[in-house]
Amino acid sequence: MLSYWIGTLVGIALLAMAIPVVARVRHPGQKPFAAYLIFITIFVVVTMLLFNVLGWLAGLLGLGATLKEVGAILLLAVLASLPALGLAIWQVRKPPMRRGPPN
Repeated sequence: MLSYWIGTLVGIALLAMAIPVVARVRHPGQKPFAAYLIFITIFVVVTMLLFNVLGWLAGLLGLGATLKEVGAILLLAVLASLPALGLAIWQVRKPPMRRGPPN
């Protein structure tokens, strides 16, 4: 039960720390709240996907017992979140798409 609350607090802290990052890197034409939502969505989805794929590969390679150690889990989390962070920043820096009204 305690690990659930620790994970929840860490997740909330990461969401809060993303606010100044997005404010600094967003494209000037992008609205701040829209840029934040884009950043968070891409970061969370890509991190979850990479974490699950890397964990699956570790299990496939017989490294599942290693993933019971805190250091291995932290390494897996960092390996999953760094590419997600780069992709999310790249998307937030792109100018917003402007389309005309539908025909």
